[in-house]
Amino acid sequence: MTSKLWRGVFVCVLLTCMQVWLSLAQGSGVGGRDNQVISQTQNQQVTTQSVPADLRPLLAAPQSEMRMVVQWYNADRSTLNGNFDSGRGGGRGAGANVSSTSISLSTERIARLKRFDLDWQTTLNKLDASKLNPSAKTDLENLKNTIQTNLKQLDADAGVIAQIMPLVPFAPVIIQLNEARIRMEDVNSEKAAGIITALTKQIKQVRTQLEAGLSAGPMTLNALCVNKDLAARGADAVDRLRNSVRSWFNFYDGYDPLFTWWMEMPYKQIDTTLQEYSAFLRDKVSPADLQTNTAASPQSLMIEPASAPKLNEVPNLQELLSLPQDEMRDIVQRFSSGGAGGRGGRGTAGTTNLQYYKDWLTALKTLNFDNLTRNAQVDYLYIKKMCEIRIAQADVKPQTDIPRKTDNSGITGAARGRVGLILDLENELIPYTPEELIALANKEFAWCEEEMRKASREMGFGDDWKKALEKVKEMHVPPGAQPAVIRDLLFEAIDFLRAKDLITIPQIASESLHMGMMSPQQQLVNPFFTGGSQITVSYPTNTMEYNARLQSMRGNSTPLSHATAFHEMIPGHNFVGYTGSRYSGYRAGISGTSFYGEGWPLYWELTMYELGFHNTPEKRVGALFWRMHRCARIIFSLKFHMGEWSPQECVDFLVDRVGFERDNAAGEVRRSFQGGYGPLYQASYLLGGLQLRALRKELVDSGQLTNKQFHDEIMRQGSMPIAVLRLALNKQKLTRDTSLDWKFYGDNPGK
Repeated sequence: MTSKLWRGVFVCVLLTCMQVWLSLAQGSGVGGRDNQVISQTQNQQVTTQSVPADLRPLLAAPQSEMRMVVQWYNADRSTLNGNFDSGRGGGRGAGANVSSTSISLSTERIARLKRFDLDWQTTLNKLDASKLNPSAKTDLENLKNTIQTNLKQLDADAGVIAQIMPLVPFAPVIIQLNEARIRMEDVNSEKAAGIITALTKQIKQVRTQLEAGLSAGPMTLNALCVNKDLAARGADAVDRLRNSVRSWFNFYDGYDPLFTWWMEMPYKQIDTTLQEYSAFLRDKVSPADLQTNTAASPQSLMIEPASAPKLNEVPNLQELLSLPQDEMRDIVQRFSSGGAGGRGGRGTAGTTNLQYYKDWLTALKTLNFDNLTRNAQVDYLYIKKMCEIRIAQADVKPQTDIPRKTDNSGITGAARGRVGLILDLENELIPYTPEELIALANKEFAWCEEEMRKASREMGFGDDWKKALEKVKEMHVPPGAQPAVIRDLLFEAIDFLRAKDLITIPQIASESLHMGMMSPQQQLVNPFFTGGSQITVSYPTNTMEYNARLQSMRGNSTPLSHATAFHEMIPGHNFVGYTGSRYSGYRAGISGTSFYGEGWPLYWELTMYELGFHNTPEKRVGALFWRMHRCARIIFSLKFHMGEWSPQECVDFLVDRVGFERDNAAGEVRRSFQGGYGPLYQASYLLGGLQLRALRKELVDSGQLTNKQFHDEIMRQGSMPIAVLRLALNKQKLTRDTSLDWKFYGDNPGK
């Protein structure tokens, strides 16, 4: 759930609680019916007052054209900053405490941010400020000043590093190791063990020099003497370096047997040495407060900007400046934040505040629809549709006999019931019944099986595609090699997308892919990797039992990963987060939905398959396995929520029909029903992907948009029901009566 959605839900709950409190406070004393009438009347007034009678004063005034430019600069710089060693820990285990005011010791960070700031400075200097409105001119000057300040701060940071370096001359090597890990580079475990052992000796040598300074004074040969302030900053720097070593070690330990074999003892030695050295600086050297001698005097440190990146890292500023503004953004927020029974259409049957939605329909008529911008017109139609849905749902009686077929699987979770599913589908603007969606999924499943048989024949297994799948599952790498496989898959997808000019992938986005390793506990619920700010890889550790290790490796084989690594990162979840933070505020925050959030990455699974990204039968089998899995999610999740299947039957279905490993199937079903997801979440993957594919056929195949224009605009628009997104993208003339109804899979989805 997005942060905007959480904020909307919070405000909605707060308003509802205030109304209930007011009713109870006014109707709780002696007076009976009279007080009850007063309570109802005043409660009605609260609801009526929450809907403006005239929406025209709430239309937002134009903002600075520079707002997106400033937002993009700040977001990109923050992302870049996260590509380097911070010394703040991470991974498994607690890190050492460090001062919040201390800086990263990474010189590569300074060089890269210098290049970034200088590139932005050059581009901004080319803008014609005379064409901007006054507020945008001010924003432009402020941004230029910010960049100049940032450049000065980078030089100041270099000076601080130079001052501390005599106490931590081993820092560059530690930082290089951790930054190579952050960049997902391969590690040579034997060589790394030698480096860590040498670093431990170097740390002890520096400490010996400081001990000599404490005991014999600054004139002693090779002695180091530092004052109180420098010793304290040095201790903080050592804590940071200890955290860096810990993050580096934890990434590989347990997942890479060779690494653990080589590094277990060297790591313990350097961790203890760094801990003791930090305490020595803080408890012995700092209180002594000696005068800093020549041996500890800082050397000048001039850090040049990094070389220019492969692609221009500054976005098209003219495009950002010319983006239209959505004058309905405040009105959408007002609508989404009020109304009993949920925001803008969410809720349970029987809880709808009818008057709230009727008042909104009346209020919308105060706006001149034809004078609104395209995005604002879409906002208008969205509010209108949500009101109509909620008014219609008010007559639906809540289902009281919701079935839940039980078993001995131990998998918990409540069933939604058919009535609840239909309400949820209406709210998501999905114009089909659960039974029709199951028929749709079975049709897609049958297509997958036929494609599986084609690939199986190419692999020499005839029509027995399950034998082909078994072969594909055995195509996994040994423990320790999976991170390199996933890394290469991520960049293979980016290269493919750029080569075919399918979507704009900025330099900073492709430069900032990160990876983490999933704990054995997480793998019980997420047997496959997940994505977002980083890709979290699921692969066996040395603490897992034999069968669990085999199933994890088989379930995450290279062909199976080939189809989904990009789902998690670019152009999938990671990229949605990247663009979303940069286009925030471009248009009103219409209700976020998993049909977009999961449908967009799944759409790319469909599209990459169609475009030939999977260029071997083994890769196609891997892709089709996941596509069958998405079909199966619709089937088993809807049948569970209608009380037709138990969790165990869902597990068996994944094993018998899709070819899941049993442990992985159990983890998938457990995640589906007790992982905190909504009833339609599992179905939203394939359904959202099919909606987007249907939309592409409408707009790209007809020549209205190119592939890149289509995909780039979806990223700008952000999460919303895809039927709403359709109106934002197409060329149809909109009126206040334009319908959002859209049967994206035809009138008979099972045929």
